[in-house]
Amino acid sequence: MRESLKTKISLISNGMQYEYDMFAQCKQKYYENTYGYCITNKDVKREHKIPQVLYLKDDLVVSVLQREGSPWSLQFEGDDLQLYYQGEFYQTVGLPEPLPFFGKTLSDGTRTEDLISAYGAKTPGFFFFPDCYYFSEEKACAFCSLREARTTVARPLKNNFTTQRMIETTNYIMNSGWDIPTITNTCGTPRTDELTRRMIIEPLKAIDSVKGEKTKMHLLVHPPKDFKILEEFKEAGVTSIALNLEVYDRARFAEICPGKDQLYGYDLWWDALEYAKQVFGEYQVYCGLIWGVEPLESSKEGMEEILSRKIGLATNIFHADPGTPMASHPQPTEEHIWELAEWEDKLYRKYPDARTIYNISMRNTIDWEIHNGYMN
Repeated sequence: MRESLKTKISLISNGMQYEYDMFAQCKQKYYENTYGYCITNKDVKREHKIPQVLYLKDDLVVSVLQREGSPWSLQFEGDDLQLYYQGEFYQTVGLPEPLPFFGKTLSDGTRTEDLISAYGAKTPGFFFFPDCYYFSEEKACAFCSLREARTTVARPLKNNFTTQRMIETTNYIMNSGWDIPTITNTCGTPRTDELTRRMIIEPLKAIDSVKGEKTKMHLLVHPPKDFKILEEFKEAGVTSIALNLEVYDRARFAEICPGKDQLYGYDLWWDALEYAKQVFGEYQVYCGLIWGVEPLESSKEGMEEILSRKIGLATNIFHADPGTPMASHPQPTEEHIWELAEWEDKLYRKYPDARTIYNISMRNTIDWEIHNGYMN
């Protein structure tokens, strides 16, 4: 395993210690976290200017998880951001560069950074319908901090993605000077399929009208009751889709994701994945699982079940978000992550047609690193 990947695993597992206001004094411009879909740090505020990610060696990025008691710590030495392990200097880390499609003003006065969500260090996208009706039913997934984020630190972000706003923001993205291989879109959960059509499909069509043929469009969404909507997603320009089960073990799924279990259904979720595969093709449909919320063996079984069905695997490593029922749940140990990483490495060799959603490192997953040989 490359040293850079070992470092990333340890930082995700343990987090790091740092002072929130240390970044507010930084003279360098960088991409700050806008908290579009979660809060990872307790009592954080926008004015703290926490970066979305940090760069490690080998172009790896990692989430900036603040955790008391971690052996890792972070501080500036002049203009250099230094990472320490148990008080000893470990390496200099980098800040993500500013996003060239932020800081623009639309014709209605909206700022682009209040509409565009960026994933990792540079992948642009949007968060359509940034809420989930499971919260209102008191059946939200136990790890999800979406509503907490949107009612606190992410309150300035916009919720209305009109056609005109989508056309203007997508034009800014495509004319930014950056290579944009993918625009990725995450969605909350509307109560009805008709609301899905209005709040998700319509803005997707607007993006597709501008983005050009070479740029792919990924969609992470709750599966609809009417599977025909999956075909409508493709007609709207979506090239790959993720329907994240999150938890493979049926009993743990019911416990951690009560809304998905009671108001949609475990078996129906698998039916939706199979239907989506017919629409988008083999390994163009992804199913996400979270490492650290169920036993190792069920995680392993679930990972192989997904890939054996010719569905793409998308994993995320659990982080305990404040304001959620799982806020005190321990993050997985380094050993837990290592074992699953070794298993995923074997699976990628067993199922060589499988790919990762993104072609770059992302902050709370190591799928790309494993797929690209960082284990060897």
